[in-house]
Amino acid sequence: MLNKPNPSFAMAFTHYILVFFIIQVLSFSPSHASLSSDTICSITPYPNLCKTLLPQNNSIDIYDSGRLSIQLSISTTSQILDSINDFLNPINLLLPKSTISALQDCQFLLGLNVDLLLNTANVVKKPNNSLENTEAVDVDTWLSAAITNKQTCLDGLQVATSNLQVANLITPSISKGSMMCSVSLALFKKGWNLDSGLGNVVSWSMLKIRQKVVVNPDGTGDYTTINDAIAASPDNSLAVEGFYQIYVVAGVYHEYVSIATNKKYLMMVGDGIDKTIITGNRNVPDGWTTFSSATFAVDGQGFVAMNITFKNTAGAAKLQAVAVRNSADLSAFYSCSFEGYQDTLYTHSLRQFYKECNIYGTIDFIFGNAAVVFQNCNIYPRVPLPGQFNPITAQGRTDINQNTGISFNKCTIIPASDLASYNGSTPVRTYLGRPWKEYSRTVYMQSFMDSFIHPDGWSIWTGDFALSTLYYAEYMNTGPGSNTSNRVTWPGYRGEINFMDASCFTVSNFIVGDFWLPWTGVPYAGGLYL
Repeated sequence: MLNKPNPSFAMAFTHYILVFFIIQVLSFSPSHASLSSDTICSITPYPNLCKTLLPQNNSIDIYDSGRLSIQLSISTTSQILDSINDFLNPINLLLPKSTISALQDCQFLLGLNVDLLLNTANVVKKPNNSLENTEAVDVDTWLSAAITNKQTCLDGLQVATSNLQVANLITPSISKGSMMCSVSLALFKKGWNLDSGLGNVVSWSMLKIRQKVVVNPDGTGDYTTINDAIAASPDNSLAVEGFYQIYVVAGVYHEYVSIATNKKYLMMVGDGIDKTIITGNRNVPDGWTTFSSATFAVDGQGFVAMNITFKNTAGAAKLQAVAVRNSADLSAFYSCSFEGYQDTLYTHSLRQFYKECNIYGTIDFIFGNAAVVFQNCNIYPRVPLPGQFNPITAQGRTDINQNTGISFNKCTIIPASDLASYNGSTPVRTYLGRPWKEYSRTVYMQSFMDSFIHPDGWSIWTGDFALSTLYYAEYMNTGPGSNTSNRVTWPGYRGEINFMDASCFTVSNFIVGDFWLPWTGVPYAGGLYL
């Protein structure tokens, strides 16, 4: 029998003590341009919720407001996690597989959020306006990712949960928790003046390898499986210690690989595209969530992959089936191939870079809510199921303050061989993208677009959803598919943007690549190609 989960008394008591303590401290702390809670909350996406978080009868400055909202987000996230843990108690494992899978995703994602929010709280304890530029960008990134993680949890529950008790008890709390993170992000961006720019960014030192190991199934290497090599790698490495490099010799590896959050600064190098292949076939119809269907999943900060093919072979008929799900901050893929159909590459969250990679797929095959740049990559739409069309991207930004989006720079968009030779009675329509979430943001810059791109350029998700709030733009693209004269006329479509606007979506500016990419050894262009 399913037990109704209740937040533990200890957790609830801790929450209220924490709130009381913080309010007392803030009530007597020196004021820095103190304002009423109404005024401060008016700058957030959820002013009514914000006003329930802040002291009502005395003024408070925006810095203390931000710190308080972050602390409350930590407490709320911990309570929600406690409820999910109760649902996943062994006594409840008679739930459908899809429901359990969705709850396990939520358990994992909210656990990540506790760490992200604790990191944020630690940084914003510093005196007002004393954050280093890179610290401010880190906080912006962490809060953006915390919102994404909660939204991913909600998406999984809505799709996979047929059990109404689970949905009714957990979904409202997670939704409120996501809104609280949005309040924190808005207060942080306003109070800490993130829009002032990065200024001078000092990059990390160049590539350093601390240790190399070899994976070879024939037993002549250090390990016979990729997972064994990862398990033996050091935990919680620091960037200054260098990369732990795993060389994976040519071969086909039928493994589901996960790079955990404690496996930081791993570098995985293969023998080349179509030589070192990691493959699987998990998919949503077989009971996995989109998030958990990945053949290769990355959460460890600083991950780098080179010269590897990643596949999900479930096929078009199995719908959502991810080849790679990347949730790793400061991660890079160089000379890799990603092959699947629907939802091939899940650029889930945080900061990512892809250089000289191939991406194959059909519906929404590059999707997620990371801040991600694709540079000199080849984008290959394939033949979908009959009656389907190909939107290349489905970007998932849910909050206007998130620093996320998909940027293509100097890429090539051409049909895969099956689509190039397709002669069916109904042409396959291919679009640059469609708005998965309300503030979807995607930019194509200096890229070649073949003639198969639909003249509209972009497709709707459903009805007029997000057409006013999205941000889609193009800059100096080439090829027959790049003509913007017949593009959509939505309020959110920016058309051809200028040099300054396009520069915001470069490696140097959008993902602060000059700070961390030199460390990876992956070549990159920081700005636009001239």
